[in-house]
Amino acid sequence: MSKLNLRVLKIIVLISFWLLSCSVCLAQNTETNSSKTVPINEDFVVGRVLSVSKPMLNQNLLHGAGLVSRQELVKIKVLEGPYKDLITEITNEITDNPAYNIDVKPGSEVILSITSLANINSTDNKPEVNISDYHRAPIIYILFFVFLVVFLLLGGKTGVKALAGLAVTVLLIAYVLLPLSMAGIYPLITAIFICLVSTVAGMLFICGRTRKAAAAIIGTICGVLVAGTAAYLVIKFAPLTGLSSEEAQILRGSLSIANKNPVFYSGLLAAGMLIGALGVIMDVAISIASSVNEMMQVNKNLSPAELYKSGMNIGRDIMGTMTNTLILAYTGGALPLLILVSQMPCNKLVNLDLVATEVASALSGSLGLILTIPLTALAAAKLMAIKSPSGSKQ
Repeated sequence: MSKLNLRVLKIIVLISFWLLSCSVCLAQNTETNSSKTVPINEDFVVGRVLSVSKPMLNQNLLHGAGLVSRQELVKIKVLEGPYKDLITEITNEITDNPAYNIDVKPGSEVILSITSLANINSTDNKPEVNISDYHRAPIIYILFFVFLVVFLLLGGKTGVKALAGLAVTVLLIAYVLLPLSMAGIYPLITAIFICLVSTVAGMLFICGRTRKAAAAIIGTICGVLVAGTAAYLVIKFAPLTGLSSEEAQILRGSLSIANKNPVFYSGLLAAGMLIGALGVIMDVAISIASSVNEMMQVNKNLSPAELYKSGMNIGRDIMGTMTNTLILAYTGGALPLLILVSQMPCNKLVNLDLVATEVASALSGSLGLILTIPLTALAAAKLMAIKSPSGSKQ
């Protein structure tokens, strides 16, 4: 079994590098084409607020459109990039809609959008500078560092291995799924491959080349395939377009996506459902496989039927809480939507694309999670009950 796992891992690594090379080439081609068609240079850099004037009501906007907007002059110094140390004044609009407001104070840092049409060395080039967003990166980095320290202190070597598996998943999404999707390649196929590679890599990192890892891999892959099949079928027959969110509609109008076929966006929705369910399914599979393995270590005379029954008993306890976890995760993400549509008639509510998408995501993931339990328990019972040579890993 060790030789077989090693061969499978080598094949997966080779395929990963091939897909990675393809994605890099496609990304470079996309950038080359973009550079030919879009001559505008836009940089996002950090700037520091030096001073802020007293806000003044925009009378023209108030009388012309009836909108309340206050204008303030903000003096800002650019801290990085080709325009470093540039000091300029920007008009900052403060409207009655807090979603689009950026409240600045002297000494605070913001992200600036600097747009230029010509070479920065040209004497007649004057960049257009606007406040794009708050500079949130330092707080995010601090939180990530605290998480990393606590995780490694409590997790030890297993925590390091788990982070390595997570890194594989993140790299595959960043350098395979996203570039290939940007190139217009059907994302569901890529997502299935990423789930398979992430599952094998994560389990092998954490458990090594053991029967426990093999059982968890089998259970996870089967559960993911069930979730993916359920997601695909409900998207096809409901049908769901994948364009219910504002982000998807913006993406459809973007020139950066090569594929404008509506099927691409439904595939993107299915890929999101698949990846969203992967983490919980892996959690359930490794829990069942570890439990069956521990029982076998305590009593090596247990039969496959007894191991399967014990694994199912443990799985039933896990099933309720994990299903709640998945449902509540999707519900929490869609809470503003639920509040918005709570006053709609039930018939319209259930059939609304946005609501149906969230419900389909939660139910397809939960279906894969539930069926992962008996599949993992069966695989673990069969593998653990096989007598192994003395001293070999379980």
